[in-house]
Amino acid sequence: MKKSILLLGLISFSAISYAQTLIQNGMVREQNSGKKPVPDAQIIFAGAVPATSDQGGKFRLTFQGKKAGEFVFLTEVRKTGYELVNNKEVEQLKLSNTDQLGTDIILAKTGVLAAAKKEYYDISDAALLAGFEKEKRRLREQLNQAALTQQQYGEQYEALQKQYDSQKAELDRLAEKFARVNFDDVSELYQEALQLFKDGKIDAAIQKLESADLIGRTDQRLQERERIDKAEKEIAQQKTENEKGIQEDLQALKLQAELYVLKFEIPKAETLYDQMLRLNSRDLTILQAAADFYQENHRYEKALRLYPNIIAHPEAEAWQRANAYGHSGELFTTTGKLAEALQAYQRAFDQYAALSKEDSGSSFYKSNLAISYSKLGDTHTSLGNLDQALGFYEKDLELTKELYDAYPNNVDFKNGLAISYEKLGDTHTSLGNLDQALGFFEDEIDLFKELYDAYPNNVAFKNGLAISYSKLGDTHTSLGNLDQALGFFEERSRLGKELYDAYPNNVAFKNGLAISYIKLGSIHEKRENHSGAIEYYKLSAELLSQLVNHSPQNVQFKNNLAWVQNKLSGK
Repeated sequence: MKKSILLLGLISFSAISYAQTLIQNGMVREQNSGKKPVPDAQIIFAGAVPATSDQGGKFRLTFQGKKAGEFVFLTEVRKTGYELVNNKEVEQLKLSNTDQLGTDIILAKTGVLAAAKKEYYDISDAALLAGFEKEKRRLREQLNQAALTQQQYGEQYEALQKQYDSQKAELDRLAEKFARVNFDDVSELYQEALQLFKDGKIDAAIQKLESADLIGRTDQRLQERERIDKAEKEIAQQKTENEKGIQEDLQALKLQAELYVLKFEIPKAETLYDQMLRLNSRDLTILQAAADFYQENHRYEKALRLYPNIIAHPEAEAWQRANAYGHSGELFTTTGKLAEALQAYQRAFDQYAALSKEDSGSSFYKSNLAISYSKLGDTHTSLGNLDQALGFYEKDLELTKELYDAYPNNVDFKNGLAISYEKLGDTHTSLGNLDQALGFFEDEIDLFKELYDAYPNNVAFKNGLAISYSKLGDTHTSLGNLDQALGFFEERSRLGKELYDAYPNNVAFKNGLAISYIKLGSIHEKRENHSGAIEYYKLSAELLSQLVNHSPQNVQFKNNLAWVQNKLSGK
């Protein structure tokens, strides 16, 4: 439940200047519908009067005090029974020098995204597991053939397990990305390959993309670009078509790379991202996509080389530079360089503090300033500086509460406030202030109940609510309130069981359920209900045995299993 570097932006309408008017026309369409328009959708951008789409899906925004080239931030899109699909593309847009907004707003009927995400997750999970098992067999064969020593086998197996666990953790993000693809707006090749993948035919999807020889094709386009540049005036139309082709190939290259990742063919995916940078290493979007891939797949040196390029990019806005500093901080945190992480997060904070000072009415800047406080708090927590961490978390809460109070229906701000309460609760727990911790956890669970009630199919909100129950159970246990703790742990296990049943191969959900059973067993043991304790310890041991068999190098799983087995044996 970590806060992302970038949240949906909001800016107050209170400081609109009427010195200049800029008109931007836009369109609202339904996802995967053949570009079907969506009428009666309300579109709210900061700095513009809210607009409503007509029967043709068209709307017009009037921006006061804005000029072409400036960024504007989306506040909200409202349409009963629908949800926003392309939030990442429209949360901040650059105003054009024409009268067109430039990016259409894509909506889907409520529930469609959640269903598609689960479908993609299950397909991706099966493909990832198959690739993992294939690599394990390869290692065993090398060991049997004496091509590897026992030590080499153990080292390579551990590295393989870590890679699998890392990619497993990324499945939710990847499934979310695929679920939000709008087939109406991608090339025929991309659409055909993704449809094959959706049908569970991942090898056929990869074969489809490989047969297109995207690297060879883009090499030809690069040569064509050079040839066209020599005679630009004469063949302007050809250049336009070639650049369009490059953009389509970039889409396909990204999909092919993502499918390679699922097949444990990271080097092939890396080659494709390298090719994307060859196509256009000056494009800010490509730089950001490649940096994200390198970061997620442990090519940390490459990622760290790209983020300075993003920071120094002439087209990068101050908030984009701040986000690049934030991502650098995440990289340094991952690699254990906490001093460097603290410095990077401080620079992100400095950027957003300056932006917020310049535009105090901007909720976009305020939300990211709050996140900067939170990241500084996280780093000081890791460094053991709990008093300093507490101060940063309190600043984060102050800003996040202001945003939530101003926009109580904004899901991101409500979720962000819940997380702020959790971090303060955790910190007060570590400082021994259990009564204060309890208050923050109670505030947290109230918000997650609201989020889960409003979005019962949202896995993150259900998991967030489950964790909130666990936090309250832990705190009441420490305070000696065993009856109350038991009730909270029972609710946590109920939700954990639902998550595990829906996603039986999700390691985090399986481990979370196992730990919840341990906590229930411990409470029953403290209450001298030994038969109840044994029942829950057995359930936990069953899950932990599966986890250890699947991930034998995971120390946490082995330690937890050993603890439960000792309990069951009466030791």
